[in-house]
Amino acid sequence: MSLGKKTVESVIWNYVSFASGKFLTFISTIILARLLAPEQFGVVAIALLAIQYLDSIGDLGISEALIYQRENLTQARNVAFIISVVAGCGLAVVAYLLAPLVAGFYDEPTVMPMLQVLALTLAINGFGQTQLALLTKELRFRQKILPDLSRSLVKGVSSIALAALGMGAWSLVWGQVLGSLAITVVLWAISTWRPRLVWDAALARTMLGYGVQVVLIQMLSVLWATADYLIVGRLLGRADLALYQQAFRLSDLLIINIAFVVGRVLFPSYTKMNHDMDRLRAGFLTTIRYIALVTLPFSIGISAVAPDFVGLVFGAQWLGMIPALQLLALRAGVSTLSFNSGQLLKAIGRPEIVNYQTLAKLCVLVVVVLLTVPYGFVAVAAGQLGVSLFVLCIDYLTMRQMIGVSLGAIWQRIMPALIPAVAMGLTTWLIVAAIPAQWRLIGLAVAVVTGMIVYAGGLWLTDRALWLSALGWLNKVSGARFQRDSS
Repeated sequence: MSLGKKTVESVIWNYVSFASGKFLTFISTIILARLLAPEQFGVVAIALLAIQYLDSIGDLGISEALIYQRENLTQARNVAFIISVVAGCGLAVVAYLLAPLVAGFYDEPTVMPMLQVLALTLAINGFGQTQLALLTKELRFRQKILPDLSRSLVKGVSSIALAALGMGAWSLVWGQVLGSLAITVVLWAISTWRPRLVWDAALARTMLGYGVQVVLIQMLSVLWATADYLIVGRLLGRADLALYQQAFRLSDLLIINIAFVVGRVLFPSYTKMNHDMDRLRAGFLTTIRYIALVTLPFSIGISAVAPDFVGLVFGAQWLGMIPALQLLALRAGVSTLSFNSGQLLKAIGRPEIVNYQTLAKLCVLVVVVLLTVPYGFVAVAAGQLGVSLFVLCIDYLTMRQMIGVSLGAIWQRIMPALIPAVAMGLTTWLIVAAIPAQWRLIGLAVAVVTGMIVYAGGLWLTDRALWLSALGWLNKVSGARFQRDSS
């Protein structure tokens, strides 16, 4: 199988795996939102922030280094496992010791014991990182479905059960721990590789040299993704943090994760063709085209239906997040349009550029959040939309410099999806606004179906070649299936 076909197949299986897990997460979040108050989500969110920062250090970037490694793979796997386990256990100890300081910073005493229990996830994850990296390196994303589903299912079911039993915010904490344990056990069960405690100091130094740059990328990325949570939680309190974070997580869950799935496949694929600039350029542009076709209608559509969607799905206590969700959904759509640039830079051996970029973006983000937070979390969401447009410009200018892709070529890939997506958004918004509140469920259904029809019709006008290609593929698949059935 060619690399291109294997990459496409891997994207599909990775998305099935990732989307299935996120669907379970989405359903469990809806149920938990009915069982718990926003304040309870907010206090756990504070504890999880500290875990996210430490988890960005994770295995010291050794998993990405293993994916990048081409020689001496047998020994490299053993070295990676030892480093992952030691790093995970060490970070768990650090999290336990930092818990009183984190609780004091937010003036939330209940955060301390929660963070100390959540520290277990760091140690548990360390035992499965190498198996997960090997599946990614070999583009075996079909096999990743079971681990991904096991984590989401165990985390969701256990959290819901514990919440129903009256454990409150602690149900979310223990759900996280049990989810980490589930994916680690399943990864060991499906992996045929078993580690040996054999150490190679020279190889470890080489892999850690690459991994250090990856760790910086991951740390800066987590700061980039959570700096607003840190500021909103500190200055506005856990109730506003819960509403803002739920809106942000929902937009990420439904939109950003589409690009994230593709990015996880693109890194190992890009590394296999990092010697051919023409192929890299073509791959980058093709990725933008197909990501835009999916994420832009999702982004604009969610923003349009948010008033009815939040009320129906989450309930009255979450209505305050509607305007933030509308803005953050648009922010998510913009962000996906350059999401794969970092993967490409890592693949050509220039991860330091990602670090410089992320540091500059982070400085802009912090300034914007500090300027907008006095006006509330909705103003912070509006600032996030502006920052995403700034980031898009930075990423595309970098790609023009590094791989010679023109801004005109990028626009040609985005425009066929943008025009029908805007038309769909306007149509959907008008339907939602016109239908009375007592018919909200019917209005939402009509708006979604009408929006899909408008978008499909718009794509026929702006990107007919895509439609013809899709129809040809469906005919080919159905014909092959008919031949198998006949035989």
